[in-house]
Amino acid sequence: MPFKKLIVLAASLPMVLAGCSTLTTATDAKKVAEAIGHVKPSEKDTCETQKNLAAQSSRIDTIINGRETVYKAKCGSKTKG
Repeated sequence: MPFKKLIVLAASLPMVLAGCSTLTTATDAKKVAEAIGHVKPSEKDTCETQKNLAAQSSRIDTIINGRETVYKAKCGSKTKG
């Protein structure tokens, strides 16, 4: 019995996916990235939060500029002596 349900589900999949056939273009991604914008980190934020914000800003600017952009958090940049 479970196999028959799987066949019915597989047969209905193309109809479900047809509703999701709109492709996202690079222009759309750029508009979304610009709309998201950046969150400015604060020195009061934890180092982990600052690193996450830097990574998010890197992804956003990479999409907007069309080339890889990397930002690093100012915290935790001390090297061990």
